[in-house]
Amino acid sequence: MKFGWSRRSFLAAMGAASSLFAPSGLRAAGIFGKKRKLATNESLDGAPIVPITTGLGSTANIYAELGVTPLININGTVTVIGGSVMRPEVMELMRRGNEHFVLIDELEIAAGKFIANLCKSPAGYTGLVTAGAAAALVVGYAGMMSEDLEPRMRAIPDVSDFPRNEVIIQKSHRYPFDHQIRQTGAKLVEIETREEMIAAINPKTVAIHFTNILSDKGKVSGPETVAIAKEHNLYTFNDAAADVPPVERFWEYPALGFDMVAFSGGKDIRGPQAAGILIGREDLMHYALLNMSPQEDRIGRCCKVGKETIFGMLKALELFVNQNYDATLRVYDERAQVITDAIEMFGVTALPRQYNPQALGNVTPRYSWKIDRSKLDISGQEVMQKLADTRPLGIGSMGAGASGMRGRNPDGGSADTHADHHGPPRDPDSFGFAVWQLKDGEDKLIADRLVEIFRAASRA
Repeated sequence: MKFGWSRRSFLAAMGAASSLFAPSGLRAAGIFGKKRKLATNESLDGAPIVPITTGLGSTANIYAELGVTPLININGTVTVIGGSVMRPEVMELMRRGNEHFVLIDELEIAAGKFIANLCKSPAGYTGLVTAGAAAALVVGYAGMMSEDLEPRMRAIPDVSDFPRNEVIIQKSHRYPFDHQIRQTGAKLVEIETREEMIAAINPKTVAIHFTNILSDKGKVSGPETVAIAKEHNLYTFNDAAADVPPVERFWEYPALGFDMVAFSGGKDIRGPQAAGILIGREDLMHYALLNMSPQEDRIGRCCKVGKETIFGMLKALELFVNQNYDATLRVYDERAQVITDAIEMFGVTALPRQYNPQALGNVTPRYSWKIDRSKLDISGQEVMQKLADTRPLGIGSMGAGASGMRGRNPDGGSADTHADHHGPPRDPDSFGFAVWQLKDGEDKLIADRLVEIFRAASRA
């Protein structure tokens, strides 16, 4: 495939990329097309569509107006760069959800039934749309401890007088998001072995937490955890935030007997970034809803979910569950091939696709390329940095770790104790990234930018 763009046309195309962020029916036909004029009788939400002629949005490039750099996402669905991009159908359902007012609690209950049916949940289970998977932890654990008792819900996070306020967790399952358990006031009790787990159970124990993506690090498996909890009348929570695909995990984990299972809505499901899904026992979902917005004087009041987000999350979940994932993988392969075809002239060769469909989390293919240093005077990390430095539209980000900004450590040393899994590859002569969050045409933008980079780095 030949790319005839000059640098000027390449950057001009990227400058027009703000149109990619509008709903597909209302934007230009991608950055390569012409803007579509709206008919005068078209309307949204019962009001006529009017052009923005003054103030924010009047230039059609809202990112430039605020002085920030939009990115082509080659990092993956990490929160620090916005998670994922919603499908046009999701955006449209969010717009329709904004057409009317509704009782949020009534909508949440109906949404829960939709989720349970779509995700083949066990009898007696339902769902809940939350403000992300982290919020599901907050309202889920608050619900376990408070049940439906009003005085307890108002008291959280002061749970000192609660009959049960301890949560057992394997030491190897500790992770940044257990902060959301602790913020409810619950006390975490670390254990390592099955025997220690049983010994730690006492009248104050309310639940056992299971971090699914770390399940291969612990000594107690998911089924063992469930069996121990049921024997001692305890709840279980499985945090599987980044663990779909494969789609079957939506019903496999609840079927194991976990009382609550949380999934992120803004990753590969491609729902609203500030959304998540909690699937669990109907009584526990009721307690969780009682502990979150729209209820007041609750620890989860800040975990607000709007009607638009609920509708968008349901549509994204429906599309995700019903997709042909083999066809989706072929699309990813085709995007990577566009890049391979463009840069092979420089002696850059594609490496085998890295993809483990049974990985515990962040299951997605990753594509890499090998640089022939006898032909190109550039390392893999330098390639990634130059992609990130591209303007006005950056390609990936080298400036933010997966865990976001970190505070100052008054004792000295690094304040970031969490590993960054999105850094450059170890092989200095290779580079690689994910293509699953690319929008139509962005594979070609990356290919053209790489051609520029390699042409400038050629030893010939």
